Amino acid sequence: MSLKEKIIDYNAYKNKVDYWIDLKGEKKYCEFIKILEKNEIAVEWERIDDLFRYDKRLLINCFKYLSFYEEFLRAQIWNISLTSYNKLAKKYLKGVIDEVIKNENRIRYKDFNIRNLKKNQKEINFLRNQVCHNEIILNIVYGNKDVKKILIDFKDCLPIPYQDGFCKNINDCCKGLKLSKKIIIKL
Repeated sequence: MSLKEKIIDYNAYKNKVDYWIDLKGEKKYCEFIKILEKNEIAVEWERIDDLFRYDKRLLINCFKYLSFYEEFLRAQIWNISLTSYNKLAKKYLKGVIDEVIKNENRIRYKDFNIRNLKKNQKEINFLRNQVCHNEIILNIVYGNKDVKKILIDFKDCLPIPYQDGFCKNINDCCKGLKLSKKIIIKL
């Protein structure tokens, strides 16, 4: 069955649907339809459109906090070592996390839980890669962890003063959108 056949109200939104499919790709929209179907939600254009927007908001907020986090971790190393700016700036998140863990006893910032970072370093790097490659956030799974658990674990690795802001930003991603409670992620 084609995407156009799956969208119940395709004819009413034909021009919009065709425009966005041409712009964003039919395969990507098919993934959002699968999410609706899996959650037994009617496949209507406005639901698909809002789901796409919701996922993009999640992605943008994750990107914002992951960017901050990478910068924060680099600062922890620069604050305790003679590592040059350029050497550490060229490392990806995984390499920076490795440096922080290697120097955990020397890190001076107190409102930060290195144990959580050690425990969740692979999933944080996975989340970073998914976000940087513009993957559908609602579909990400790492091992047996769904996106909500991954986001909670990432939140627990952030410096304490940033955790509430992250939760608020993620929770606010659904504002103004018509979404089923089955899909909304609340931290």
